[in-house]
Amino acid sequence: MSAIMEALGALGFNLWSFLFQALNVAVVMGILYFILWRPLSKSFTDREEMITGDLEQAASAREEAEEILANYQQKIDEANREAQVILKKAAEMAETTRAEILARTHEEAGQLMEQARMEIEREKRAALADIRRQAAELVVATAGRVMARTLTPSDQEHLVREALSEVARIQ
Repeated sequence: MSAIMEALGALGFNLWSFLFQALNVAVVMGILYFILWRPLSKSFTDREEMITGDLEQAASAREEAEEILANYQQKIDEANREAQVILKKAAEMAETTRAEILARTHEEAGQLMEQARMEIEREKRAALADIRRQAAELVVATAGRVMARTLTPSDQEHLVREALSEVARIQ
């Protein structure tokens, strides 16, 4: 060992100086441990706990958000189903209303056609009556002129009756 010490001495190594420096490093390390490492370690532990708590809160908030999203999705689906039911009812009501309107329109058209037929028939009868009247007047006037020259009053009357019955037969 003395040989090792002599070799170390030749290199400029001083044991007492080494021990003193080692003791200084141990004291500085102890001071740093109590002054810096403990508070820093506590700070890291607190930060880790805070991050863990935040992650747990975030997971809880995410689960809650997913539940809310599922609830809203369910409400949206329900609203869509209700909207489909309402649209179906509206389409049925529209079809029913359309059928009622068509039925009323056909009925009114039938009534209008019947009224028009009746009006045409009435006008036809009135026109025929007017034509008969005018024809009778014309026949009577013409026959009266012709007969006045050649026929007797009874012959004239007989011819007028014949003409009127002929006009009635034609119509």
